[in-house]
Amino acid sequence: MERAGEILSSALRRLKSPDAALAWLSSAWPSIVGKSLAMHSRPARCTAGRLELTADGTPWQQQLQIMEQELCARINRAWGASLVRELRFVSARPIATREADNEHTPFIRRRR
Repeated sequence: MERAGEILSSALRRLKSPDAALAWLSSAWPSIVGKSLAMHSRPARCTAGRLELTADGTPWQQQLQIMEQELCARINRAWGASLVRELRFVSARPIATREADNEHTPFIRRRR
């Protein structure tokens, strides 16, 4: 039986749409780069073999740059074809997740 990710990636490959590739990359990102890197980076755009990424800061960006060839290989292996040849970095505001945000309050309490 094929894994769901393999079935999804092959279906999205047939669409040949940058939006479909980006949607797949966004959902598969934690399994491709690992949870730690995924918490501090995310795919922003994927066109013509170039993947644009956002990162929380310079140290995370540098780590991803060091791993560029390995990440391209992992992405292409998971996609099942050649999707990414190079990585570029674009600036974005820091990624905040509820798991990492200790100040997150899921609801507002009334004070009496």
